Amino acid sequence: MGYKNKQDLYEYQKRRWVNRKVEAILYKGGKCAACGIEYNGENGAIFDFHHINPEEKELEWGKLRARSWESIKKELDKEICLCSNCHRLIHSQKF
Repeated sequence: MGYKNKQDLYEYQKRRWVNRKVEAILYKGGKCAACGIEYNGENGAIFDFHHINPEEKELEWGKLRARSWESIKKELDKEICLCSNCHRLIHSQKF
């Protein structure tokens, strides 16, 4: 899989990472576990993955997204899918 230049490689990686996040959102049920807002095909940027037990966390999404799907699923099984608002509320300790 050759690339003409670094820009082509970057574009491929970007598409792959977006697709991985969509797969992850759908794997976790396709909606926020707190408020229920659903993934609609265009709002993937609003979803985060929150570790239920932070001590079990092995990798952040930024590093995890480049791993194999099996590695991603293993980590996602320790997490819940949240919209960014609910995720912030949880971390603010007011939720």
